[in-house]
Amino acid sequence: MAKYQPLFTTLALCSLSLTTLTSSSLAQNKAANQANLQAQANTSTSTSVSTCPLPTDIAVTFLKSECQEVELTEAKTYYRYFSSDSNKFGRYLTTNLYNNNVEVIRKLALKQEWGNQAKIMLTVTVPAGTKVYQGIVAPQEPSQCYPGGGQQIFIQNSKDPNLTWSEGTPLQVAEFKCPLQTSN
Repeated sequence: MAKYQPLFTTLALCSLSLTTLTSSSLAQNKAANQANLQAQANTSTSTSVSTCPLPTDIAVTFLKSECQEVELTEAKTYYRYFSSDSNKFGRYLTTNLYNNNVEVIRKLALKQEWGNQAKIMLTVTVPAGTKVYQGIVAPQEPSQCYPGGGQQIFIQNSKDPNLTWSEGTPLQVAEFKCPLQTSN
């Protein structure tokens, strides 16, 4: 037994080093992912039940049908992307500022059959006391064209006279092409 003592000591030290290394790596990974986890914390839970208090047809536009109801304690300004006066005053807003329409279409999962080419951006200031619903945009099919992932804010009443809508500013416009689209 005495002749195996150095071997046991070496194994014990290796095990201790491996445990320390693993714990250290986990701590580093946790720190590296903290920003992502914090961003998701506002919109996700550990249950599979929808946590979005909106009707299903709206909740499904949020990733995993998860959104958080927030009552604004102060006025907040959001962005709205649209292509014509008919869809200028919509209920879907975002905190993300994009440079071009293709980025908007992909990140906000704006299926082109819905008619919003996101050629114009405006700001809308929502007053304190308003309930908004925030979360991550869910992908739309085909998901390689409309992956979502942007921040989404939903307001119940875009006709509220207390909202302040700016004039629209044109975006850089490029032709959006979905790799799966085929010509008929």
